[in-house]
Amino acid sequence: MENWRVLIGAMKRLAILIMMMLASLAQAQKVDTIRMGHRFKQFKNLELGTVTDAVYNEMGGKLNASIKKRTTEIVKINGSEFVKITHEWNSPNEQWSGKFEYLCEPFTMKPVQHIRETKMQGLEAFSFSNNSISGLDSAQNNKQKDFRLEMAEPTYNWEVDLETYSLLPMSEGKTFVMNFYHPGSPTPPAFYNLKVEGSDKLTLANGETLDCWVIFTDYGGTQPTRFWYTKKGQNFVKMEGQYNQVKIYKTRLY
Repeated sequence: MENWRVLIGAMKRLAILIMMMLASLAQAQKVDTIRMGHRFKQFKNLELGTVTDAVYNEMGGKLNASIKKRTTEIVKINGSEFVKITHEWNSPNEQWSGKFEYLCEPFTMKPVQHIRETKMQGLEAFSFSNNSISGLDSAQNNKQKDFRLEMAEPTYNWEVDLETYSLLPMSEGKTFVMNFYHPGSPTPPAFYNLKVEGSDKLTLANGETLDCWVIFTDYGGTQPTRFWYTKKGQNFVKMEGQYNQVKIYKTRLY
């Protein structure tokens, strides 16, 4: 009888161990590290054409707003296809108005060239290679002509985060780990977590309801932010975040 008790106890411990291993495996499968060069199977979700977003900050009851137009298209340059993403933003303060043009490879979103121009900073142009970013020498009056950054591995571009996120295979509880960098920034490239927290239904002014995924990131602990994407087509709808005392919003205008 004593031997049976020992055997049953051992079997229970083994069952618990197996369950813990399976739970750990299931959790690991929900974390997906995506490195530059990965071919997005959901590349068809990249929304072509022009959309308009209202972008505004709130601090101490005061609002600072601007309008941003985002245009995405497939272009051919010297016989090769590229994704061209153009952002134009207009602010009541002209110093904050400007635009950028960004070229990257189809399917991977691998950066090729980034040209940004604002009233405040002037022209800033960058060229990307596998493990470095440098000032684009063919751009005239480039304020970043002497810029150079060596990297351990290539990185995604923060300035097209909304477009990049739309390509992720979203499902509830899934966490993505991706390397991002803002061209010209003193903050080095780093891997950030993006978690699909769950679902939400948004109602538009016309009464239309959008079934959405909600993605959360905190940018390494500095800025808790949520993004809403439609489940159908994974189009960006809105963003809500906070940096210190500043609340940050982006809302697509339908």
